[in-house]
Amino acid sequence: MLRSSVGSGGVFNGSGYVFQQVRNISRRRLAYPFYPFKRLGRQHPKKHDTNLKAAMRQFLGPKNYKGEYVMNSYFSVPNNHVPNYIKPDLERGQALRDPNTGKRLVERYDGVLVEAPANRRLDNIPESRALQPFPSNPHCKTNYMVSNELKDQIYNDIVVNKLSTQQVSQNYGLKIPRVEAVLKLASIEKKWEKNNRIKPELKTMSETLYKMFPLFTPEIQHTRENLSEIPVPQKALSSRFLTIAESQPFGPIDAAEVLELEPAVKTLEKLSTIGEHSEGHVKKQKKTKKVVYAELRKGERSQLKFTHARVGEVGHRYGRVLRDNKKDRKIGFNELGQMIYI
Repeated sequence: MLRSSVGSGGVFNGSGYVFQQVRNISRRRLAYPFYPFKRLGRQHPKKHDTNLKAAMRQFLGPKNYKGEYVMNSYFSVPNNHVPNYIKPDLERGQALRDPNTGKRLVERYDGVLVEAPANRRLDNIPESRALQPFPSNPHCKTNYMVSNELKDQIYNDIVVNKLSTQQVSQNYGLKIPRVEAVLKLASIEKKWEKNNRIKPELKTMSETLYKMFPLFTPEIQHTRENLSEIPVPQKALSSRFLTIAESQPFGPIDAAEVLELEPAVKTLEKLSTIGEHSEGHVKKQKKTKKVVYAELRKGERSQLKFTHARVGEVGHRYGRVLRDNKKDRKIGFNELGQMIYI
């Protein structure tokens, strides 16, 4: 007996091979909205439409003469320093708003937009939810952006008043690496303004992004960054077991030796002395290095700079395997919180 079907193998029963067809039912389900929406009825046979497209059109709302969904509450870019993240579990299909009055709208059974009923969850959104970009992940929050006035104050305190990054960090409640980054970017911005390199498109994008995200205010205590935060080393993520006597003392230094890590005091000391504007940087004696500048030709804006260095301190030796183009390259963090390749 021979059964013709689709299969991966057969069994010989004396007169032929017996094949058995196996059908696996897909467990994937269509991502229909969890809130009620207007479904399609009977339509023309030549009109191939689905309920998913109908739900999408109800969410986007009607188009204007430019083809824009101006009635959708997520259409316009926020300009009040409050992110406008999607909140489907709170709005439950009430994503349309009147662009003139700002009232919420819903689509009636006959396709007419009417005012939506009151929604207490949308009217009273907590601040923690306003900074949550993903609805199902409450642990991911948007960080605060440093205002332009605060950037100017940081630049003036360090460059003009000659304050260290440690003092500025304590005054404004910002981490030292972030203060160094703000100072570096402010220096580059002033240099670009002096050389007239800031294009109108770049300025427009900067102003738009600046209005989209919340601002950092040093006066509010709950926005103050954790200045003593230490990045979690990779070796501390795995458990270590050690048998000791009950009377034997075991402190943080002993734990650091077991985990093969340096004590937290040394790590915090490194965090407070990094950067060219730190307190410890002035006390260190800078080693003079021979520097050669290339010829700056007419029309060129950049000049090459060659610095003498010892072999092995910079770059890579010939023949060393590099994994820059590998997709599975491991990424880690050092004791200063900087991202490095492992």
